[in-house]
Amino acid sequence: MPKVMLVVSATLSNVALLHPRDGNNINYFFKLKCECCGWKSEEEALVSVNVHEGPGGRYNLYRNVCGGCERAGHITMIPGHEAPLSEDNSKEVGLMVFDCDGLLPTDYSFNGGWLATTMLGTRIYIDLGGHEGFKDVIDGMEVSITDLKGKFVPFRG
Repeated sequence: MPKVMLVVSATLSNVALLHPRDGNNINYFFKLKCECCGWKSEEEALVSVNVHEGPGGRYNLYRNVCGGCERAGHITMIPGHEAPLSEDNSKEVGLMVFDCDGLLPTDYSFNGGWLATTMLGTRIYIDLGGHEGFKDVIDGMEVSITDLKGKFVPFRG
């Protein structure tokens, strides 16, 4: 079962930190690709951090069936590898690790639920859905979050 890490990048101006509002308790939106037949979903899947109890402890799990070959697959979220974006560290920053069996995540879409802290310490709750980013004047400074990108890379941890 391959593991992949969602890494995100953005251009930050007058933003000290950018991270999910509630830690890693955000919804993840992405398309799916079948490991077996190569089918790719047209619609985005919503994967949330619903915690399930099982014999191995607590885990986050998404289950679905391939739209091509109907093979069952699942994706387990593995928190604990995330870091906030900052002006000094805003390229390919790890957000979440996914353990995949049968289905792989592709084409990440940003969504609501982000918290930015300006260079002066003002906290801003923002919605980054749609990849347009964020621009505003706050405390007399132009604050912007642009060039949003997310991709999945192999994780060997």
